[in-house]
Amino acid sequence: MLLLVVLAMASSLATALGIVSSSMGKRVAEEVRKYGANLIVVPESARLDIGSGGLNFGAVSEPAYLQQNLVEEVLAKSGLKAEVSFHLRGALHMKDADIMVEGVNFSDIRRLFPWWQLKGNWPLAGETVIGSDLASRLKLKTGDMVALAGIGDTKQLRISGIVTSGGEEDGLLFMALPELQQALGLGGQVTLVRLMVTAGGDSLKKSAAALQQLLPTAKVNEVRQTARTSEGLLAKVKLLMLMVTAVVLVSAGSSVAGTMSTTVLERGKEIGLMKAMGGTRWEVMLIFCGEAAMLGILGGLAGYLFGSVIAQFITRTVFSAPADVIPWFAGISLGVSLFLALLGSIGPMISVFKLDPVRSLRGE
Repeated sequence: MLLLVVLAMASSLATALGIVSSSMGKRVAEEVRKYGANLIVVPESARLDIGSGGLNFGAVSEPAYLQQNLVEEVLAKSGLKAEVSFHLRGALHMKDADIMVEGVNFSDIRRLFPWWQLKGNWPLAGETVIGSDLASRLKLKTGDMVALAGIGDTKQLRISGIVTSGGEEDGLLFMALPELQQALGLGGQVTLVRLMVTAGGDSLKKSAAALQQLLPTAKVNEVRQTARTSEGLLAKVKLLMLMVTAVVLVSAGSSVAGTMSTTVLERGKEIGLMKAMGGTRWEVMLIFCGEAAMLGILGGLAGYLFGSVIAQFITRTVFSAPADVIPWFAGISLGVSLFLALLGSIGPMISVFKLDPVRSLRGE
């Protein structure tokens, strides 16, 4: 019973940690998604150096844009699985000044930027969202109408909400991407593309390099703080799972070896009697092997059941989501239990093999 409990505990913990490790990639990716995009695609800016002789007065950059349909085709061709958000930034005239306006698809914004705090509602057709700093400076509030003059026409938009993000978004006005493209006369063009790619190890770097080859006229940059967060978190958690599993298996193996050795010592006279009655060393060892295998199978089955329950508890507590059901982990649980049972029995089996029946029957 002690061996059965030890094997069941070891295989259940190994199973639970394995299931959690397999399930956490998706869960951690969902958590990391809250940090925002980890890849940014921007156009190559046209630069003109200003200076003469030994004097250099710097460089002037002209506005540069990306073709939205081209980027969409490249993303589809690359097979990259990512959340995508297209942005176009430009200036529109309002009252007596120019203000910076950014065109976005608000459905994408809601997925990629969950930390935005919106006071009011997300905009519908003919509505806009304004940053909190810009709203305070222009003394605007939810429900006010704004007139934005672009190329050839003026758009009347109603402010449906005020956004606060703690970043540069607080100083911008946001409107639907097609409307801003029309107002600026830049149909189908964008200034920035944000991508949220599930990253692990060097996959983000490889994705960026592959995308860069398909977009030679653009720059694909990593948002390093987000990339390092996702890569480091996944690697450290998986390493922790591996180390805990190793400690559990070593401890369980030592316990099995000690218990099996005690069993051999307690059955010394029985073993000597079996050998004296004509039982060969291999036949006696086979009895102990069969016992260890039976305990390993029972412990593995029990471990898989208990391990699945533990994994469900951990994922619901930590990630507030159920663990993935992985039936093939039953084989791993059985393998771990059988391995520990047989490995811990090697020492005692050698003792059985070398046991002298005469001395054993004398009680020596």
